[in-house]
Amino acid sequence: MKRFIIATILLAGVFSVHAQDLATPTLNYSALEKKLKKSDEEINDAKDKVKPNTWFNRGELFLDIHEVNIEFIRLGMPSSEAKLYLKEPNEVKTVEEGGRTTEHHVYDRITLIYENDVLQDYVETQVIHPDPLPAALDAFKEALRLEEKGKLDKKIQEQLENLKRMAESDAIRHFTRNEYDKALGKFELILEASKTEVYENYVDSVIIYNAALAAKNAGNHELSAKYFEQAAEIGYGGSDTYYLLKNEYMALEDSAKALDALQRGHQLFPDTTLILFELVNYYLAVGNADAGMKFLTLAQEKESSNPSIYFAKGTLYERMGEKEKAMEAYKESLEVDPEFFNSWFNIGALHFNNAVEMYDEANTKEDLDEYNAAKAKADEELKRAIEPMEKAHQLNPEEKSALETLQTIYYRLQMTDKYDEVKQKLENM
Repeated sequence: MKRFIIATILLAGVFSVHAQDLATPTLNYSALEKKLKKSDEEINDAKDKVKPNTWFNRGELFLDIHEVNIEFIRLGMPSSEAKLYLKEPNEVKTVEEGGRTTEHHVYDRITLIYENDVLQDYVETQVIHPDPLPAALDAFKEALRLEEKGKLDKKIQEQLENLKRMAESDAIRHFTRNEYDKALGKFELILEASKTEVYENYVDSVIIYNAALAAKNAGNHELSAKYFEQAAEIGYGGSDTYYLLKNEYMALEDSAKALDALQRGHQLFPDTTLILFELVNYYLAVGNADAGMKFLTLAQEKESSNPSIYFAKGTLYERMGEKEKAMEAYKESLEVDPEFFNSWFNIGALHFNNAVEMYDEANTKEDLDEYNAAKAKADEELKRAIEPMEKAHQLNPEEKSALETLQTIYYRLQMTDKYDEVKQKLENM
């Protein structure tokens, strides 16, 4: 059966511009190294480590450290703009990989990667700290803990907003590079920042949803299900949330929770055909044809021009043993879409399977005349499978099942030339 899928959901986000035109760099690498060394000493000093400002300043320092190499860098910028701030690169390399040509502009601590003179990515080759944003959050949280009167709350919230913006940019960049575990880490960092007391129960629905997507792509289905459940609880993502949640529970082999997700989705979004199709697919998989037919009828009312609905109905009728109705449903789907492979294939398969049953019945005949008459009827039924199966092969030449079925038919009916032709095609696959 044709699977109903949704397109990958794009993450919403924009890489920020950190400077005005012709701005002068404000962050000095060596100076920040020295400040970090001093900050490390302060947090180990008995007097300084209990001062809220010690930790607040440390948090700000780690934000600056995060930005030191990318202060004026934004994806999508031309090389001419980058050179306004970074001057000429030390080296320019042309790299060809996977049919893609990129130009690498090598600077002292960062390499900018361009395609058609548009910045696509960058690699920091020298950093002061491997992952400064979590360290910044820890520092701000300690400042909040020590400042019991809330005098720093406003300043800390302002800096946490900067932290979250930086983390989101990192997360999106990691996601587009297929570094889903790293993207997930940054999304979760944002969620952790939003849990601090300065936000007063703030819920970041977009980040929760994106964390679910990152976890899904990272193969962490348990965590993905957790975040999709949170998204569902706050009503974010619409019917797609329940569809994706169902997939995560199926990946966890929890069919009961998968069904529950679909049922909740259908209750909230009864007009969404995607959920209806998934309910049909679910009941098909578990062999509950009656329940599947109920939801299929609802889907047909919503989307009568979809050939997959009639195809699914035919499949259900087959499971219910109603072959004539199944054939009618498959033909209905072809009236909607004459090029629908699945229906052509199933029509051929239905004739083929009927013929097999008729051959079995013929073999029970002890009288030769009765056997020959029964076999002739079976041959005629088998011949009816040829045209739809050949059409299926024509529509999808790389699909082996149609060819293998045709090979069996041609052999049985002694159609030698066609048998040899199909045999050769299969051997060449």
